[in-house]
Amino acid sequence: MRDTHRQFLPLAITLVWLAAGVHAAAAEWFADLYGGAAFTQSSHFSLDGQIDGVAVAGVVDNIRYDTSFSVGARGGYWFESFKFFGLGLDVDHFRPDISSQTATGHGTITDSQDVLFGVPINGSGLGPVKLREVDLYITAFAFDLMFRWPMLAGPNFPMGQLQPYVMAGPALFLQHLEGFDTRGTHGAEAGGGVFWAFTRNIGVFSEYRYTYVRAALDSGEIVFKTHLSTHHLLGGVSFRF
Repeated sequence: MRDTHRQFLPLAITLVWLAAGVHAAAAEWFADLYGGAAFTQSSHFSLDGQIDGVAVAGVVDNIRYDTSFSVGARGGYWFESFKFFGLGLDVDHFRPDISSQTATGHGTITDSQDVLFGVPINGSGLGPVKLREVDLYITAFAFDLMFRWPMLAGPNFPMGQLQPYVMAGPALFLQHLEGFDTRGTHGAEAGGGVFWAFTRNIGVFSEYRYTYVRAALDSGEIVFKTHLSTHHLLGGVSFRF
């Protein structure tokens, strides 16, 4: 976890520094709460290292990840002088568990004592690999640059009652795979949505988001690596100040 803190520290310092340079009267602050579904694409994972002194070096292809809930919160501000642009800090949590399945493995994967996934795995060359369901937790901290297009502006909604927007930025993903150590890895997110204001201070939004991370986790002398490409469909409520 010490490495994770070191990875997140520059992101947090950058956000605080930027926020400190913006006077509250010079920005439109916002706080969002949201929820929805996360769809992680099928991928592969690799295992490298040793189990009980036996070398392991293999890849398991076509791994299916479960569809998951996706919940989180976002805070930030829209600049008043440059009302099209904003900054946000987003925290999102989802669970793309590895479902129970039979996949295709190649290389050498020998785990007779069920150390990694709770089931014995013995493979050499090319052949089927049986997996039970394995829990995978992801929490992403993202720092976003945001762009909006104010529409339907008027006396009651000077910033626009309808606001399409897009955002993108770097993210730190905290990953916990059952049987492996928790670890943070850099990744990215991008997306867009539509905000509708009911009053000056409250509204709702719908959003599509794409997240990507190259996960790498340790369990003793074994390293687990995979790519997680996830599509999020979200809806939520936004408070403006």
